Amino acid sequence: MLLTGRHISDRPMIIRNFEYLLALAAEGHFGRAAESCHVSQPTLSAGIRQLEEDLDVEIVRHGRRYDGLTKEGEAVLDWAKRMQRDCNALENELAARKRGVEGDFRFGAATGASGVAPVLSRRLAERMPQLRQTVSIHDPQVILEALRAREIDISLTYLDDATGEFDGHLLYQERLFLFRSTREPQPAKIAWENIGDLSLCILPEALQGAARSRLIQNANPAITTNAVEVLAAHVATGNFAAILPQSYACYLAHIPDLRATALAGPDTQIRIGFVTLTGGLRTDPGLNLFETTHEPAFERVVENVLFAHREFCK
Repeated sequence: MLLTGRHISDRPMIIRNFEYLLALAAEGHFGRAAESCHVSQPTLSAGIRQLEEDLDVEIVRHGRRYDGLTKEGEAVLDWAKRMQRDCNALENELAARKRGVEGDFRFGAATGASGVAPVLSRRLAERMPQLRQTVSIHDPQVILEALRAREIDISLTYLDDATGEFDGHLLYQERLFLFRSTREPQPAKIAWENIGDLSLCILPEALQGAARSRLIQNANPAITTNAVEVLAAHVATGNFAAILPQSYACYLAHIPDLRATALAGPDTQIRIGFVTLTGGLRTDPGLNLFETTHEPAFERVVENVLFAHREFCK
């Protein structure tokens, strides 16, 4: 029942007196409780009397022998147990900070953020080598459901899709582009209403909700896939185009004569950031992720990913 790691006499007074009460409730005997706390029986009794004076209630039924707790004493005991748990958690956290954060960390990323997620995971592993990471790439809606079910701790996904019980922190913004393989000159921009005549291969998981709806309204996709390798193979034939976030140029860069045309109009801007259930951004791994994103080395790598499309805007 007692907090581990040190003797009761090392504790601050208020915590020490609560621990005397915990020991008395566990042992049901003043002498055995004092022995478990490594103090004398008069010291333990005095501590509990001091607790009664501080709280201005009778906690123990007073008599020649221990006869249980009063109703008020039971309420105080419940609070003492909570304080015990909180103190244990605090000690564990401080100890972890001294030796380096360890434990399990479940990181999820939307398919559209898969170009940046590996950079974050690698940097986090360098900063917190004792942390055991599980990294999952999924459809944005699957990521949000996993957060709701507490199956992942933090995600990198579309902020505009995460409403309600989530906290979000903007990391970067992207734009949607039309990618195709052609030697023909391409315009600088293309509007949603002008994609209807194109044969499209789409990767729905790479698009935020509003962009998916817009695509359905304005196009009739010929091929739908959840694998970027399949999409790239069709784009490489020159017979199909694809609408994707600009960072996907990294996956398509090997395609001959690749061209990238900015999509114009509403729902073409994508805001990507960290998303958790309310309060989840303040964990140690979450804070380390934030610190990572402000490092110059990380910023340079992300810029390389985000702006790889520029060489194809011809």
